[in-house]
Amino acid sequence: METKKQTFSVANLYLNASADTIYQYLINTKGIVTVTVTLNDRNVTVEYNPTIITADNIIEKIKACGYHAYTREIPTSDFFIQQDEKNPTKPNYRILFVFVCEVILLTILWILHITPWIGLLFSFYSLYVGRIIFMHAKEEIQKKNPSSATIGSIAISISFLYGILLTIQNTVNAYPFMISMITILGTDLYKTKYLKYMQQTSTTSLNIKQYIPENTAVFNKTGEFIEETSQLKKNQILIIRPNENIPCDGIVVEGYASVDESTLTGIQSDITKSEGSYVYAGTRCLQGSLQIKVEKIGEKTTLLQFAKLAKETANDKSFDSPFKNFSKYLFLYSIIAAVILFFGWILVGKSFSIAISVSIAVLASVAMNALTISSEKEVLEKAIYAAKNHVLFRNVDALETAGKVETLFLEQDDILIASKPEVTDFIPLDETDLNIMRYIAYTLSNKRHDSYSKAITRYLKSQKISSVNLSVLTNFQKAHQSDTIQNTYQLCNVHDLSYTDIINPTTRQKIDELVEQGKKVFILIGEEQVLGLIAMQKPIVPNSIQAIHSLKELTDVHLFARGNDEEIQYIQKNCEIKNIHANVDMNEKENLIKSCSHDSISMYANVDGSISSSTADVNVQFGISQNLDSEDNDIILTRKRLSDLVFTIQTSAKLNQQIQFKQIAIIAYHILAVVVFGFITPIFFAIPLPVVLPCITSIYVIRFLFQSHK
Repeated sequence: METKKQTFSVANLYLNASADTIYQYLINTKGIVTVTVTLNDRNVTVEYNPTIITADNIIEKIKACGYHAYTREIPTSDFFIQQDEKNPTKPNYRILFVFVCEVILLTILWILHITPWIGLLFSFYSLYVGRIIFMHAKEEIQKKNPSSATIGSIAISISFLYGILLTIQNTVNAYPFMISMITILGTDLYKTKYLKYMQQTSTTSLNIKQYIPENTAVFNKTGEFIEETSQLKKNQILIIRPNENIPCDGIVVEGYASVDESTLTGIQSDITKSEGSYVYAGTRCLQGSLQIKVEKIGEKTTLLQFAKLAKETANDKSFDSPFKNFSKYLFLYSIIAAVILFFGWILVGKSFSIAISVSIAVLASVAMNALTISSEKEVLEKAIYAAKNHVLFRNVDALETAGKVETLFLEQDDILIASKPEVTDFIPLDETDLNIMRYIAYTLSNKRHDSYSKAITRYLKSQKISSVNLSVLTNFQKAHQSDTIQNTYQLCNVHDLSYTDIINPTTRQKIDELVEQGKKVFILIGEEQVLGLIAMQKPIVPNSIQAIHSLKELTDVHLFARGNDEEIQYIQKNCEIKNIHANVDMNEKENLIKSCSHDSISMYANVDGSISSSTADVNVQFGISQNLDSEDNDIILTRKRLSDLVFTIQTSAKLNQQIQFKQIAIIAYHILAVVVFGFITPIFFAIPLPVVLPCITSIYVIRFLFQSHK
């Protein structure tokens, strides 16, 4: 009897009673041989006869146990085999060996002065083997985008037709053109396969939606239940078990696990995740289990943003840069150069054979498409690298433009200055007991809901009651209930205080010192006297000052700040930002950004106002192509760190430098190729030469463009 073993994941499998119920229910079912229930992983492994019972029947029987359970088969290691099959494999170049052998054989026949009719037979065979080049050329012409296959077909056709003409004349000078034709065919086949492989490695993300599971386990107060991934909502808690794919981007709130992030990086590696770690949709939990709070779902996840970016990158028209239509310019340059050189050498007295061999050499040296495809690969690799560093570029233009930004506008809250104030000074005055002052302040602030009252409440909850004069506090609490304190004492903002006659000069001096430090001061008043001072301030976000200095070296920084004059001066002094725009509304912000966007590229960064957690996004837009309140942002920083914004600009700038380097390299190469193969070679050689050297150099240039700046 042939049996099959499968493992299923069961929700709400916590107690031995549940495990025993499932075990007894299944083991007594006809067709089931063995049942193993693992409480730790909440798995049920069943060995059964597939001719009697199916996996679907087993699933229904587990559900019938009544434990609000869901089941699904855990993917086995076959997953990794399937994943590898989707990765592009290096092309097989064995067919090129045929062309190399033909070139060697024709060279020997040329040296031995054997009749060219034999070489012509090899030429026909090579044309048949390499006919795919002409098919590609036809597609390029139909798309009105002539490229490498088109220019290669032109060079091959000229070599072949002129070789036939010389063969009819029965001259061995036909061999150089036959060798040229075969060399160009072999070279173009190699370049076509190589470029296709390199393009596939950069656009593998087009098929990555398969790594998002259709459903997942959601945890709430009543227990665990199954939910379709498309129905997930923000802040829900998910349970991820071994060998399950993560359906969303989120924060680990509990658990410890090893996660494979190869769907993002392309390299299989085990990353340890624990409480506070950020996880990405499509990655795979290998060992351990996690509880995850949902942050991003669907198209907003990093993985699906990569799919979108890869799709854009695969089309060179998406690039708004000098290399947008570079291949078309290169095509025209090569054709014009070949024609001019042909007639030029005819006019100076060179033979027709030499003149035409020079034109073929120039055409054969062209490295078409390499710049575009290598740039596409560079763009996608940079985007993936950026996402691993908490920077998500949502389109190709954003990745290119960020490094060219000349003006940066920042919102202060949560980027430079924390949005929540913190108590910095808690000062009892005169003979006020510290414990009593804390008790009164807590009672007053606990009834309010403004940010400053909440800050006082948070501060006092973190303080320990002093054992000194504890009896005084006890007696005060007995005599002063909450209502009495509310009627007797006040917590006033120093700017709103109507009666100042109770503030003595010493207290006034202390208040002025605190205000000059950019702090907001509150006065605790009771029974017509000042009991104490409470100073608060929105602290500067850690490491943001250093990041601001780095940003000022990269671009012109403007800050939208909020607060009174002293608070603005405090920010200006500590951050050393000259361009501070205080207390401006949204319309003024848009007008200011618009005025800067006319003459330069401007960037606007603000924290997602709908999220108050530490994991809120920093949204980045260019100019005012959309409303500043729009969710359709160009760049998203998944951490509230200015250093990530520095990284964003530097990454984009480096990408532009690398692409510019490749542009200069490809232009310099083609100019040099015309000089060497179009001018120098005909001067030193009186016979037409095969285009072996131009073909080899074009291959080297293509490989150089892909391997440079790794």
